[in-house]
Amino acid sequence: MFNKITRHALAMTLVLMGVFSLQVSAQFSVGAKLGGNLNQFTQPGTTIGFSAGGYAAYKALPFLTAKVEPQYSMQGGARQSYYIDYSAIEGNVAAIGFINPSVIMHNIEVPILAELTLPEFTDETMIPKLILGGSYTFMVKATETSTHRYIFNDGGSGVPPTPSVDVGYQRENVTDNYTRNQFSLIVGFGMMFKTDKRDFQFDIRYRQGITQVNLIKYPDAINKSTSSSSFPAANGIGGNLYTSSLSFNFSMTIFNF
Repeated sequence: MFNKITRHALAMTLVLMGVFSLQVSAQFSVGAKLGGNLNQFTQPGTTIGFSAGGYAAYKALPFLTAKVEPQYSMQGGARQSYYIDYSAIEGNVAAIGFINPSVIMHNIEVPILAELTLPEFTDETMIPKLILGGSYTFMVKATETSTHRYIFNDGGSGVPPTPSVDVGYQRENVTDNYTRNQFSLIVGFGMMFKTDKRDFQFDIRYRQGITQVNLIKYPDAINKSTSSSSFPAANGIGGNLYTSSLSFNFSMTIFNF
């Protein structure tokens, strides 16, 4: 009887020790993060943005941390110049050119990441990390900034037309031109600095969108030109479009559980 009780007590002790060791090694933490990014479509031209949010991390193994990062983020890029032809409509404006347009997408983004390191770095104060994962993005709003060039057709016989007029830094809401839901892949490298109370991390990440975001399928959808129009076609406005970002991030632990 005594041996049976002893075996049961020993088994319970081992189970409790295992649970305790798992709780010690599997640590939850939450924190805040900020970042700056360079954004581009699959076309030349870069825009600058930033991100801000928080994170929740779970240390599943000494060398593996799972992390989710709900945040506000900016994406976008430059687009090619295009024209809208109004020559078929009565009025003194023949066309409006949109010169050097750039688009900024305002998003709610949720990256889900795995941070990997080598087991021998676990107890160090500086820990290098390989970052792999993906993200889901919901676009709240997209704005396009460009120079508007107004081309007039008010000239007549013997009367020269009014020269074109440029009006700079014009902003338009172009949310309906782009897909709201987007998925991306993420790869990066980071360095964590551990202190007695909290952890700090700097990292660099590359994000590549895998969702085609352009809803303007054909140049005529925005060019509105006839076959006899003398204005250039809206090349680069229609067709497939993907986003990408190079981001530089800083995060800090607020609470450990």
